[in-house]
Amino acid sequence: MAKLSVRKNKSKSSGSSAGSVSVRRGSGIFRIFSGMLGLVCMGLLFILGYDIMTQGRMFAAREIAVLGNRQLSEARVLSLAGIDPGVNIFAVNLSLARKRLISDGWIAEARVGREIPDRLVIRVREHVPQAILDLGKKYVMSREGTIIQEYNEADFPGLPFVSGLYYSDLPLGGESSREPFVSLLRVLAIAQKDEGPLSLSQLERIDVDRDLGITLHTDGIVETARIGFGRFPEKYARIDRLLAYLNRQPSDPALKILEIESDDRIVAGPFPEAMEDKTVRRS
Repeated sequence: MAKLSVRKNKSKSSGSSAGSVSVRRGSGIFRIFSGMLGLVCMGLLFILGYDIMTQGRMFAAREIAVLGNRQLSEARVLSLAGIDPGVNIFAVNLSLARKRLISDGWIAEARVGREIPDRLVIRVREHVPQAILDLGKKYVMSREGTIIQEYNEADFPGLPFVSGLYYSDLPLGGESSREPFVSLLRVLAIAQKDEGPLSLSQLERIDVDRDLGITLHTDGIVETARIGFGRFPEKYARIDRLLAYLNRQPSDPALKILEIESDDRIVAGPFPEAMEDKTVRRS
């Protein structure tokens, strides 16, 4: 019995396959289009939400707290930060406001933050004036050695004057400060904590000399003290011990000149002319 052969319809099969490919391709394009449309809608929602947050009255600042300012007024701090009363708290660029604040000579540190829904908080730490630096022009200097502003005698009474330094000694333009300036800062830090005759409250003038070191001038018992460079805590302690000893003596303990020559000797004398002729009393 002869077998019947069945021929496959190739044209029909290939037509079905092409249709399947077309359907898949159309489905892929639809998914891409749907995804793009979703992204556009999401972007529009973000923009709408941002506009609502940064322009809506719900988040308008009803309070702007300025904390830590003493020298600068609240109005001055707000002006430096570029923040106006009633501003939307989400419209404030916190990083930019901080940079603007610390660009002022008085402000050492600053933080700006939001408190939802309607409060901004600005915290600043101001420099503390500690001396008047005479560089040809006179400047107010902080305890960290930062130049705050030009000196105005009416605003800063009682600060000691510093002479003998140059602009090149200061840490300007990213350079490190030089030894005379570093030594000055160390002496000021000790004098601020000290309660003896060389304390910051009694200092009138500080002379800085590259060869002789630092000389202190006060309005107290020790009128002049040449303490050189280095080992300042030990030198302060030795002067305090010397004065404690002199106070137990019947004679007047006042010293016009006091010089630390070495690690184990102090030269002291009661007469100003002793600095010239070296006629001093050794202690």
